[in-house]
Amino acid sequence: MSRAVAAILALLATAFGLLVEHLAHNWEFQPAWIPILDLGVGWVLVASGLVGAIARPSQPAGRRLILAGFLWFVGTPRQHEYLVIDDLAFAFQGYFDLVLVLIALSFPARWPARREERTVLVALGVVFGIRSVVRLVARGPDFGVHLLGDDLAYAFVAWVDVALASLFFIAGCLLLRRAVVSKQPMRRLIVPVAAAGVAASFAETYRFYYPLSQLGLVPPLSDDIGIPLSWMLNILRILVPLGILVGILRLRPDRSTITQAIADVGDAPTSLILRDALAGALRDPSLRILTWDEDAAAYRDETGAVVPTPVSTSQATVTPVDTGGRRLAALVHDPALDEDPSLVAAGVAVTRLALDNERLNLEISRQLVEVRASRARIVQAGDAERHRIERDLHDGVQQRLVALAMALRRAGAASEGESEAGRALDRGADEALVVVEDVRELARGIHPAVLTEAGLRPALQALADRSPIPVELEVDLGAEVTGTAAATAYFVASEALANIAKHADATTIRLTATTAGGRMALAIEDDGVGGADPTGSGLRGLADRVAASGGTFSVKAGPDGGTRLSAVVPLD
Repeated sequence: MSRAVAAILALLATAFGLLVEHLAHNWEFQPAWIPILDLGVGWVLVASGLVGAIARPSQPAGRRLILAGFLWFVGTPRQHEYLVIDDLAFAFQGYFDLVLVLIALSFPARWPARREERTVLVALGVVFGIRSVVRLVARGPDFGVHLLGDDLAYAFVAWVDVALASLFFIAGCLLLRRAVVSKQPMRRLIVPVAAAGVAASFAETYRFYYPLSQLGLVPPLSDDIGIPLSWMLNILRILVPLGILVGILRLRPDRSTITQAIADVGDAPTSLILRDALAGALRDPSLRILTWDEDAAAYRDETGAVVPTPVSTSQATVTPVDTGGRRLAALVHDPALDEDPSLVAAGVAVTRLALDNERLNLEISRQLVEVRASRARIVQAGDAERHRIERDLHDGVQQRLVALAMALRRAGAASEGESEAGRALDRGADEALVVVEDVRELARGIHPAVLTEAGLRPALQALADRSPIPVELEVDLGAEVTGTAAATAYFVASEALANIAKHADATTIRLTATTAGGRMALAIEDDGVGGADPTGSGLRGLADRVAASGGTFSVKAGPDGGTRLSAVVPLD
C-alpha cells in the first residue's frame, strides 16, 4: 500500500469515527470517556492496519485490520432519531470480531490451513449473517415488516447470540491449540497474533451472559456492573490490533541474515554447514536441505542417506532448487516462510549458489585429476619412446657404424699402406668413429643409457663430470628413484647445467638431490650473473615436465647472487 492511499484511509477513518459518534449522540448521553474509548479502539485498528499494509504490502492482515476498524464504527450510531440507521447499526454490529478471528486463524497465510478452523470461520460467518437477518426481522415494524411476535423475535435474537458466543469460544480454543503445537519460526510469528485473537474471541464470549439473561435463564447484570465490564473488554480489544501488528512486522524480510549466511557457508560448504547457516538466517530450526542424486535418481539428506521424495504438507513446505532446468535440491521449511517469498527466494539462491559451486568444483577436480593423469601418461609415453629410440640407436645404428669403421680399418690395412685408397679407407674409418660419438651423444640426449643401466646417482655424476664448470654434487637418495621421477630429475639437471654453461658466466655450480616423504627435491645453484627467464622455452618446458609429473618447479635469484633452480617430484 502506498503512503498516499494510507493517508487517505487515515483521514476517512478519522472522519467516519467522528461522524458516527456525532450521529450516536454519545457525547450528549454518556460520559466523555466512553466515546473517546470507542474512537480509540476503531482508530487503533485502522492505524495498526495501515502500518502493517505499508510494511508488508503482500500480507493481507494489514488490510483486514483496516476493514475491522471501519466495521467497528458501523455498530456505533445507536440511539439516533432516524430509526433506520439505528436498526442497521444493530443488525450489522460486531462484524469486526469476525475479521479479527479470520486474521488470527489464517495468519500468516490468507486462509486457515486446518479444516476445523475453516469450519468454525464459515460457521461464524453464517451465524453472523443469520443474526443480521434476525435482528432486522426483530425490528420489523421499523421496515414495515412484522413476521414474528416480539417475544419470539427477541428470544430468537438471544439464542443466535448464544450460538455466536459459543463459536467465538471454540475459535479461541483453536487459536490456543495453534499457538501451542506450532514450531519455530511459525510460533514466533503467530503467538502475538494468536494471543490477540484469543483475547478478541474470549472477549466476545461475555455475550453468553446477556442473551441468557434476556431469556430469563440467569439474573441480569445491573448497569453499574454491565457497562464497566463491557468497556473493560473493549479496552482489551485495543491490544488485539497491536498484537496482530507485531506479527506482521515480524514478517519483514531481513536481507542481512541471508548475507551473513552466504559468508558463513564459506568456499566449500558441506550440506550440514549450509543447512545450519540457512536455518539460522531463515529462523527455521526445522529447515532441511535434500540434495538430488542424479545417479540414484533420489534425494539424499545431510548425512547422505536416501530419503523419499518430499511433498508439501500443512506442517512443511517443499521449495525446489533448480539451475538451468537441472534439479539440484529441495528446501523443506516451515510454511510460515511462504508469506515472505523474497526471503525464501534468497535462501534458494544461496543454496543454488553453494550446491552449483560444489558441483562445478567436483567436475573441475575430476577434470584436473584426469588432465594430470593424462599429462603423466604423455610424459611416461615420451620417456618410453625416448628409451626405445636410444636403444635402437645403441643396438642398431651405433653398432653398425662401429662395424663399418672396423671393416674400413681392415680394408685399409689390407691395401697398400701408403696408397691413396688405403688413406681414404682410414679416413672413412675415423669419420665413422666420429659419427659413432655423435650418435652416442644424441642417444644420451634422447635418453641416457647410464640412467637406465646404473640409476639416477651415476647419471647425475656423469652430468657433473661432463660440465665445463665445476659441479659440487650432493646426492642423498634414501629410496631408489626410477621411472618418470628419475627421468624428470635427470633432464632438469641436464638442461640447468647446459643453461648455466651457456649464459650464467658462473665459476661454480652446486647440485643437490634428496628424497623424503615420498618426494625427491632437486636444487641447482650457481654463482653467475643471474637473470634467468622462467618463461623461456627451455625452462618453461622443464616446468611443464615437472608439473606433468605432479611436482613443483621454481626459478629464483640465489641468496648470494646467481640463480637457484628447484624442483620437487613425487617418487610414485
